[in-house]
Amino acid sequence: MTLRLRHLRLRAFTQDGPYGADLPFEDGLNVIWADNTKGKSTSMQALLYVLGMEKMLSPSREVPVPHALTTFLMRDDESELAITNSFVELEIENGAGTIVTVRRPIKEAGIDTRLVTVWFGPMLTEPSKTAASRQFFVRDPGAFKREDGFLHFLEAFIGWDMPVVRKYEGPEGKLPLETVFPLFWVEQKRGWSTIPAAIPTYMRVRDVQKRAVEFILDLDVHKLELQRQRLKERIEDNARNWTSVIDEMMRIARRAGGTLTGLPPRPTADTDSLERWTISLVQNDETVVIETLLAALRARVAVLAEAKVPQVGETADALTAELEELGKEIDARNQKRIEVHKARQLKEADIASLERRIAQLGEDLQKNQDVQRLQRYAGTAGNLTPDQCPTCEQSLVDALISQEVLEAVMPIEDNIEYVRSQLKMFEDILQREQAEQRRLEDLGAVATTEINQLYTRVRTIRSDLLGPSSAPSAAVVEERVRIEARIRDLEALIASLADTANRLHTLSAEFAELLNAGRLIPSDKMTEDDKHKLDALTGSMRELAEAFGFTTFAPKDLTIDEDSYRPQKEGYEIGFETSASDAIRLKWAYQLGLLELARKYATNHPGLLLLDEPRQQSSSKVSFGQLLEHAAKHRGAQQQVIVSTSEDIDTLSPILARLECKRIIFNGYVLQPVQPQTNA
Repeated sequence: MTLRLRHLRLRAFTQDGPYGADLPFEDGLNVIWADNTKGKSTSMQALLYVLGMEKMLSPSREVPVPHALTTFLMRDDESELAITNSFVELEIENGAGTIVTVRRPIKEAGIDTRLVTVWFGPMLTEPSKTAASRQFFVRDPGAFKREDGFLHFLEAFIGWDMPVVRKYEGPEGKLPLETVFPLFWVEQKRGWSTIPAAIPTYMRVRDVQKRAVEFILDLDVHKLELQRQRLKERIEDNARNWTSVIDEMMRIARRAGGTLTGLPPRPTADTDSLERWTISLVQNDETVVIETLLAALRARVAVLAEAKVPQVGETADALTAELEELGKEIDARNQKRIEVHKARQLKEADIASLERRIAQLGEDLQKNQDVQRLQRYAGTAGNLTPDQCPTCEQSLVDALISQEVLEAVMPIEDNIEYVRSQLKMFEDILQREQAEQRRLEDLGAVATTEINQLYTRVRTIRSDLLGPSSAPSAAVVEERVRIEARIRDLEALIASLADTANRLHTLSAEFAELLNAGRLIPSDKMTEDDKHKLDALTGSMRELAEAFGFTTFAPKDLTIDEDSYRPQKEGYEIGFETSASDAIRLKWAYQLGLLELARKYATNHPGLLLLDEPRQQSSSKVSFGQLLEHAAKHRGAQQQVIVSTSEDIDTLSPILARLECKRIIFNGYVLQPVQPQTNA
């Protein structure tokens, strides 16, 4: 995981010919110096731009390069020259020694600024070479995901494999490169405003600063957190599937007029408990286990099979008595169906009432939250007070009923909590009522089926009684056929439930695997390796802060919060208690600490640190000198630090004279006339 900047080329074409600059970089410390307003910032922003990192600054689609490369540039005599077209090129190298040259247009007729051309060779440092090229796109959706996207190419070129992170909206996705670059690329306008970095938040990545730091440090904490979260989601999904299967089995049983019992309501790894389910049915107003009912029906079929089919005359009295009993049973069943229908109507009315109540409570909750919001805003707005309406200026009380009849009422926070509890209670009641409604619908369907079967038996008996007395009794034959059909239906019911229950065995095995996977995830939030890295980063930050002259409090009291990864003291995040210059020194210490850590531990840091105008807030000259001295030490580690500054040259020169570094000094404007043949 390495990114090295080798050579930057700027070109702007005017009516007086081409202007531009070439900035060669080396390992170790590179110092770019120019007076203010002479184009130094143009160079630094062009570096970001050519790498497609402008979204690191803002979501704006405008080219983030100053006028010197877009509209006009200044000559040494302070006259302006209009720019007809311009571009920027950058030669970069990765840890494998692969060198590519990247070109991006800034202002070129007929060429979109979203187009990036990559030559697979050192076209700036070895211009005589030839190399294959390929075009990519940036800024548009997919630039980070698709093969033709430049950021997708850049990720692979550096050697990164960006982690998958959760977002506030939409599905999970890779951590954007623009959220990581600020940890080693501090630009002048926004980069010095916060520690550890001014990471863009508009990309809607959850805990984006944490995710970025964890990636640069290559911490396991996010991987573990993601594993726990995904494991939790899989367990919840397993539980939902389990409940779905149970509900399906319950519905199958209810439609058959039965009741299913004995299944565990929640996922379990105990497969033996999955074989203990049974279904009971109502037979002659008694609840009978299905196996018992099947045994009785099979015994009755056996009796009927052995007996001779009697003639109608022999069974007339019995058929007449049975017909009378069937009439009574039909009346009873019809009465039961009517009762079920009435209960369903009442249940529908109750459900409609509950739904209206829930809607009203939802509206009440929203109104209370609006009042709370008004009070909260009143605490930050100039002339708003919690007790007075900002529009009509009448007095306000924390309640939604008439203000005139109130003397003492519940605070708005308690009001909101009460309404929420009421809403939750009624939603739970609604779920129970809807479940009962479904049960009544199933009972009604079963009653209708039973009545139809009784009427079929009545018609068969009447047909027998009206026929010749010497004819075989159709009622006896029908009874056997009906019982055999009933046996087949019950056997099919058991088979259907058994097939569905087999899915519970699959879910049970999956649940056991999830439990085992949970045991393999470390219980501690951070691994020992993570703790060692944070300890090492803390030690570097303390040493560097002391070297840079941090004096707000003793540097030894500095620590790094294990949750936010920000500097803290005694458990409290460091805020406004430091001076502005000490805040900058602490920023230096943190950024260099990340770079130093990459020398001792395996991290994802690219070994590059770019600081644009690091002497902010009038940091002392001594501190600035210490910063450059520590930055120069990274040459032997084959790391690269690029510092751009407008520091007084008389102060800067003695510091640089004693350091081994690359000096890029511009005595006038950065963009100067160049010979046409130097163009790439």
